[in-house]
Amino acid sequence: MSLLQTILNLFVSIFKKKENTETIITQEDNTIDTENNDIFNNNNSSNINMTSKYNGKVILLDNGHAQSTQGKMSPLFDDGSRFYEYEFARDIVRRIALELNKLGIKYHILVPEVKEDIALSTRANRANSYCNRYGKNNCVFISVHANAAGMGDKWMNARGWSVYTTKGVTKSDEIATIFWEEANKLLPKYNMTLRKDMTDGDPDYEANFTVIYKTICPAILTENLFQDNKIDASFLQSDLGREVIAKIHVNAIKRITNLN
Repeated sequence: MSLLQTILNLFVSIFKKKENTETIITQEDNTIDTENNDIFNNNNSSNINMTSKYNGKVILLDNGHAQSTQGKMSPLFDDGSRFYEYEFARDIVRRIALELNKLGIKYHILVPEVKEDIALSTRANRANSYCNRYGKNNCVFISVHANAAGMGDKWMNARGWSVYTTKGVTKSDEIATIFWEEANKLLPKYNMTLRKDMTDGDPDYEANFTVIYKTICPAILTENLFQDNKIDASFLQSDLGREVIAKIHVNAIKRITNLN
């Protein structure tokens, strides 16, 4: 073998080694993306501690809206940037999913699509397909949103965190109360406010939103502050704010799965 050929073979060997190393790093990276179905649909229960109190509840995560949804954004900030609800909802669900993965809690992300605005009834149907697989009483549906008082063209005064269930007394009310309690533990520490409707004795608002009304398992919808209130939206744009919002959801999920 010539000296030139030997050198070429050495370069090829180094390149392949580097390529394999980069692949391993990518596979071990916890970042969730729409191409990684194993993370988006966490069917692997091998990391669950069978001696734990985990009750086997399956969490169905719905990230609200899409890039193509009209009007779901904040007014312009002073630096020219905007808050986009579709991006926020997906980031929060991503953060929640990473923690559920660590805890061994089974979950499914219902809407990995980013650009396409998946119909509310389709989202409910996707949830119901999992309910049929696991049993509707073994599933909990959580839809993640940010609230708005206007159309995103000017800053508004309304602010605060809230949670919705459908009208009437259902199993969802108890779950919504747990979420509200967890939000109330954290948000006031950052001068964030909460909203509640105690008309029926619990803090959740009631509205027959399609995405929770047509879902056959217990279902809630969180409105995580107001995207068109400058104070709320600034908090939601920050990494700290998003960590707090994700932690509210994770802490509540730990309670409803008996892990806390």
